[in-house]
Amino acid sequence: KQWYQRRVRGASTNKTLDIEYECEVDGVEDCTKGSEFNLTVTLNNGKVLQSDVLISATGVVPNSDLVKGKVELSDVDGGVTVNKRMETSVPNVFAAGDICSIPWRESELWKQMRLWTQALQQGFYAARSMAAPVDDPVEPDISFELFTHSTKLFGYKVVLLGRFQEWSGSTCYFRITPRTEFVKLVVAEGRVAGALLIGETDLEEMLENLILNQTDISHLGEAILDPNVDIDDYFD
Repeated sequence: KQWYQRRVRGASTNKTLDIEYECEVDGVEDCTKGSEFNLTVTLNNGKVLQSDVLISATGVVPNSDLVKGKVELSDVDGGVTVNKRMETSVPNVFAAGDICSIPWRESELWKQMRLWTQALQQGFYAARSMAAPVDDPVEPDISFELFTHSTKLFGYKVVLLGRFQEWSGSTCYFRITPRTEFVKLVVAEGRVAGALLIGETDLEEMLENLILNQTDISHLGEAILDPNVDIDDYFD
């Protein structure tokens, strides 16, 4: 927040956050020329807001009503439950993407999140499973070993790797260059468990290898993020 707040028009430490509960967006229109803002957003509670940007988040709730009563649904989130072949409770019927619920995990470094990148990976894997002989099934690939997601936010590249959210017992290392990059490593027992990268950090490949190999970095500590240290020399 501290790194990014000055990138948002009018942001300051004395601003407050207002949340509109139990309402939906009725319409979005471009503001008239010369307006301070880009968009006019009309809510179904009658309020009209103006903003620089509108972020739409969809796909969080599985749209499984279509198959309710026909296949097994998860008690946790209502998604279509699939096995390690992405197959539903009905033989030869497969599911992938936001609609499915994956109860199994190949690694503690992976978790299901309803994102387009995971939907794409699951679709590829489901197709391979459908084409494979039943007596010689394909195995989950690296897509299910390490959580990865890449997107862009306000023009900045954003990369999420592994267990990017800290937890009790983990330690976070940071490297922050205002308006250029933000790097957060989540480390547990001397090994990198996850990372959040914003900006052109060029750290993705190196960190993926460290996370997957669970390389001990305890001798480096926070120096692992020192831009003057050539980390690749340590682990080649």
